Amino acid sequence: MADFRTAIAKSLSEALKGQLTGKEVLELIEVPPQKEMGDYSFPAFKLAAKMKKSPKEIAEQIAKSIKLPPEIKEVKLAGPYVNFFVNEEVLATGTLEKILKEKKNFGRKKASRDKIIIEYCQANTHKDFHIGHVRNICLGESIARIFEAEGEKVIRMNYEGDVGPHVSKCLWAYMNQFKGKEPKVNKGRWLGQVYAYGAKQVKENEDLEETMRKMVIQLERGDKKLNELWKKTRKWSLDYFESIYRQLGIKFDVYAFESQMEKRGIEIANQLHKTGFCHRDDGALLVDLNEYGLNKFIILKRDGAALYSTKDLANAEYKFKKLKAKRTIVLTGSEQKFYFQQLIKTIELLNEGRQQYCETTHAPYELVMLKEGKMSSRDGIVVSYTDLYEKAFEKAMQEVKARHKEWGAKKSEETAKHIALAAIKFGMLHQDKNQTIHFGIEDSLKMAGETGPFVQYSYARARSILRKAGKTGKKADFSLLADESEKNLISLLAGFPEVIEESKNILSAHKLTHYLIDVASSFNTFYHKQPVLQSGKELKGARLDLVEATTIVLNNGLELLNIKALEEM
Repeated sequence: MADFRTAIAKSLSEALKGQLTGKEVLELIEVPPQKEMGDYSFPAFKLAAKMKKSPKEIAEQIAKSIKLPPEIKEVKLAGPYVNFFVNEEVLATGTLEKILKEKKNFGRKKASRDKIIIEYCQANTHKDFHIGHVRNICLGESIARIFEAEGEKVIRMNYEGDVGPHVSKCLWAYMNQFKGKEPKVNKGRWLGQVYAYGAKQVKENEDLEETMRKMVIQLERGDKKLNELWKKTRKWSLDYFESIYRQLGIKFDVYAFESQMEKRGIEIANQLHKTGFCHRDDGALLVDLNEYGLNKFIILKRDGAALYSTKDLANAEYKFKKLKAKRTIVLTGSEQKFYFQQLIKTIELLNEGRQQYCETTHAPYELVMLKEGKMSSRDGIVVSYTDLYEKAFEKAMQEVKARHKEWGAKKSEETAKHIALAAIKFGMLHQDKNQTIHFGIEDSLKMAGETGPFVQYSYARARSILRKAGKTGKKADFSLLADESEKNLISLLAGFPEVIEESKNILSAHKLTHYLIDVASSFNTFYHKQPVLQSGKELKGARLDLVEATTIVLNNGLELLNIKALEEM
């Protein structure tokens, strides 16, 4: 309905006689919470001070003077709001013709030349890949796809922690407890258990903390024996992670590691000290951010060892100079909010005068919690991705076999795989990223309600109708789609481009998931109420086009969530 919004904005701008710019008017137009209130609404509050009138008086003045474009049927007042009702025949024809013409491109904008890096996943080697990582990777991939739909040129980057205390704990445990006991398969996942043991020993014996610290320094200085073990176990982790990425259908354009940023980060910190940008305090290098309410930001430890901040500065330089990107969005847990405020302010100060580092936006998300409480790979309280997927697949396979006894093993397994992945991905995306997910495995695997499999099933049902109908080959008369169920569905389909744009602006996919549930529910209401294949010839053609338009939008939306639309379920 982007064309309707533009038409309304133009008419409003003319009625307001320059009180607001066209862009300002466009930004103020809203979609009312309830359909009965109209398709669009303009709140008059912002004009009150400028026009020295109450918002209600301004709304009344607009309603009297506005010249309605052909796309709008009528205007109604609701206090300080001017509500617009679209011409349903124009809406139906314009929306369905556009969707059927653009197909996979419906909702997408023209590509931009500028690059933006979406940095996500960031699983640490030498640990297991748990459901907290799943939320990150599902959200990051969906945001990347949403940005691409909005015309952005996206570079997918995975910046992984392959050095630091967690590595030393894993290596220490391997050498002192597990050496020679590694399994023949699934070694990367097994390292998660090794790490958990090492972390537990440190927690119970504080003297080991110093041992771990020395191991970190040994690795940094290139200790041959330790380095060989690090490389071997690191590869186990990376191979394990790569198998998960393939299963999730995710490909990164760039892999970067803390180990490759360490040396350059230390050089940057020392250079900044020489220029006076930071100062030394008790041996450590600090950037004073007190005037911005951000305290002091440590960028190098007193013993000269690198911190996250040291490596992140090198990473920001790498993104700008090597990857040629001016902007980056970094997804991490919300517990890192303050750290990223410090990092972003430091980068802003360094870029004053001449950009040298990639401008950084932090997209924090809340954690995934077990019913027992916060997950911790250190304490072994985790649900691994592998366990989660296997349980989801097992349940999906039971459903598929019960529904389709005639299917062969390969088709059943492939279908169950995509249903299981849809359940997991949708479950991770359906909630606002600023809300904690209280995760229960059984809840995530439900095949009905507000779930990915429900949207998949609605798509499959619509595709079945189209297969039974065959091709009509005749242009339909969309004015025949006059039932409330048909009009509601068309109105929802028209709003797809706006949902994508809003999802980009809020850096979250939850509104897109809710939108797809609404479309699927509306389609099912229409399906149960209207006999598509038994309709008269003219009406049947129009309804089949509506069904096809629905499949296009559902497919396009699921693709933005990295979920496969299934032809049969």
